[in-house]
Amino acid sequence: MGRLEDLKANIEEYSQSAEVLFKQGFNNAAFMMYFKALVAICDYILWRDLKVLPDNHSERFRLLKPRFPDLYGMLSYYFPYYRDTYTKRIDDRILVAIRNDVIRLKEKIG
Repeated sequence: MGRLEDLKANIEEYSQSAEVLFKQGFNNAAFMMYFKALVAICDYILWRDLKVLPDNHSERFRLLKPRFPDLYGMLSYYFPYYRDTYTKRIDDRILVAIRNDVIRLKEKIG
């Protein structure tokens, strides 16, 4: 399997896991998996278009900001909520928003 196929498989696994958790009402766990799917989508696009994969979130943000400002904005918007899931409950509106964004982006990348 090639790198793009691996990344696409990760996107699918994370988003399907998120959907199961979402439907079962495990909102924090669902949000974490949607966020991982969003990160995998970003990594997929970075590899597809630039042939680079970041080693960490800081590098990912640095790569996305100048080249993919919409993705950067989306990821940076959700990142504080992701960190908060360790100590707080996620708001339903934020959960639905990230879910919709992941679904929309998955459709865009095919």
